[in-house]
Amino acid sequence: MIRINSKYIFPGASDVILNGSILVKNGKIQFIGAAKECPNKSYYRVFDYPNHLIIPGLVNSHTHLSLSKLKNVFKSGMNFPDWINAIILYNNNLEEKDEKEAIKDGIREMIDTGTTTAGDISRNGFSLGVMKKMGLRGMVFYEVTGFKRSMEEQHLNRIHKFQAKLEKNNLVEYGISPHSPYSVSPQLIKTTFSIAKKNKLSLAIHIAETKEECKFIAEGKGPFRKLLQDLGKWEKEWEPKKMTPIKYLSDLGVLKGITGIHLNYINNDDLEIIQKNNLSVVYCPKSNQWFHRKDPYPLMKLLEKGINVAIGTDSLASNENLNMFEEMILIKKQFPQIKNETLLQMATINGAKALGLANKTGSLEAGKEADLIGLKMNNPGDIYKTIFESKGNIVFSMVGGNFILP
Repeated sequence: MIRINSKYIFPGASDVILNGSILVKNGKIQFIGAAKECPNKSYYRVFDYPNHLIIPGLVNSHTHLSLSKLKNVFKSGMNFPDWINAIILYNNNLEEKDEKEAIKDGIREMIDTGTTTAGDISRNGFSLGVMKKMGLRGMVFYEVTGFKRSMEEQHLNRIHKFQAKLEKNNLVEYGISPHSPYSVSPQLIKTTFSIAKKNKLSLAIHIAETKEECKFIAEGKGPFRKLLQDLGKWEKEWEPKKMTPIKYLSDLGVLKGITGIHLNYINNDDLEIIQKNNLSVVYCPKSNQWFHRKDPYPLMKLLEKGINVAIGTDSLASNENLNMFEEMILIKKQFPQIKNETLLQMATINGAKALGLANKTGSLEAGKEADLIGLKMNNPGDIYKTIFESKGNIVFSMVGGNFILP
């Protein structure tokens, strides 16, 4: 059992606690409140942070850790279908040891900048073991692709083999991710959704990330069709849907309670569908900036609808770092009207909700896992200024009661 004392504690779910304490037993928070009200037991290990701010650990809701070796490899602003093709070629030549090393590099960068929970899209599930070993909490989404209908059984076998070799793990859980509407057949999307519901798994899918995707779903034309044809994965029986990607997935019946990644290009009807289906949305602002996307993100419309919006960095193949503080700073710059508390919630509890982990992490409350970070309080009395100006300068980081930094 340990006791952490700090001048400022911001639980996220309630007001700032001045001169507060947190008791942690077996990895979980037993008490959080004023230090003078904390049970005084002599056998506690005590850690004092007299000029610091403690907040919930940050939740990076979307990344691809296996791509961490691609930092600064591609030119910012490259054509998205060409980028996808380059990623496919890279993955096809990636050996297991190199993939695990890339995952390790990405996790270390996230830990160093305050992330305590990550949602990772994984082709092979390797990040499950690496996350656990390095002490990072996570939700690993097993990625499924396959636009050609004849490939469905092959991909289902991969899913079942993946599930069969998993061991229960309190720190890192797994979900499933049919990659996107342009890379997965409608039949396979529906099947993965059914598997997720049957096994109570979190499900995430990239949706409406690019204009090319919207054109492909509506008209069956453009660079994505060419890419599928060039790869020998085109399904001749597939027909254009004459609708948005969100409407298409809604008609398939696969949106209820899932997490949609990106959603850069949506209309008002899409917003209604998102709200009706209780969809969580992950916004990746710096990745959008990396691709030079000029259209304004519909963030305020999503928030006005009461939709759960989280933040992700995406991968180092389309971002120069995995620093969640920089994502928040960019959002604050682009949307100065956003409330500070809303922005921090997007990086903490909203992310936990999007990953299906809100019962464990995302806020500091009795009964939840002790996932928290400490910042030097450079602006006494102004916690948000301290947070948004820290740029990931973390004093310490803890996951499940264990220090993972320093």
